[in-house]
Amino acid sequence: MMRRFLKESKVDGFEFVLLPEWDSENAPLTPTSAPFECEKHTVDEVFEALQGHDFPILSVHANRDIGNYLCSLDETLKNKGVRLIDECINFTRKVGSRICVFHFWDAWKESLDLQYLKSVYDRFQAAYSDVEVSVENIPTKHLGGSPFHVMRCFRYKTLDLKWASMYNEFDAFANVLGEVDNVHIQGRLEAGQIVPTAGNLDVRHALTRIRVSGYSGLFAVELEGKPACGAVLAYLEKLKKLVSLKAQFVAF
Repeated sequence: MMRRFLKESKVDGFEFVLLPEWDSENAPLTPTSAPFECEKHTVDEVFEALQGHDFPILSVHANRDIGNYLCSLDETLKNKGVRLIDECINFTRKVGSRICVFHFWDAWKESLDLQYLKSVYDRFQAAYSDVEVSVENIPTKHLGGSPFHVMRCFRYKTLDLKWASMYNEFDAFANVLGEVDNVHIQGRLEAGQIVPTAGNLDVRHALTRIRVSGYSGLFAVELEGKPACGAVLAYLEKLKKLVSLKAQFVAF
């Protein structure tokens, strides 16, 4: 499928997701639609499987459970989260990418130790200056604020339009696009357009506003449901014409 997308569409590359469902060493903590019964591998084995294919990996999405580990009250689990950050960033460097996307908190925690999370973030960003440690605006139950407020202290940000739609925060992120290096276009494909499955954001309008701002980071398409491949390719073609030519366009 990756070969077909490169051949038949206008994508520049891919955001490669290190799914915990694949991980032979760390069982997933949070459920998704990914099949738990799939083959299990170490991150090194996944890297070896990619070798020789020349797939342009423009960003890497780290294990989504890292935030759950970092927010645990168990020091052993918190340390595991720190080790996984290091593992994912090193994978990012090995595949030649400059962006590693993180879920940096537990979405269900009502109280987040932001000082601790920032200290971990700053340590890794300083140690790996060649990689942009990009924090995604995933949902939060934190009583101290919304995703936008929680992630203000992080240097690099991934803006997921679905989550921005859920919290009605697109306008807030539009004012700090200089700190955004990756935009996730997440939603369902309906009548040839992406529609977020939470909130009421007009994705086409949002993308136009991002383009006009001069944004030159990544756009990653993250489709929900099971659209036909032909419909996906048609949307990618349409979307490529909408976004800035200065940006790179990737399939998720």
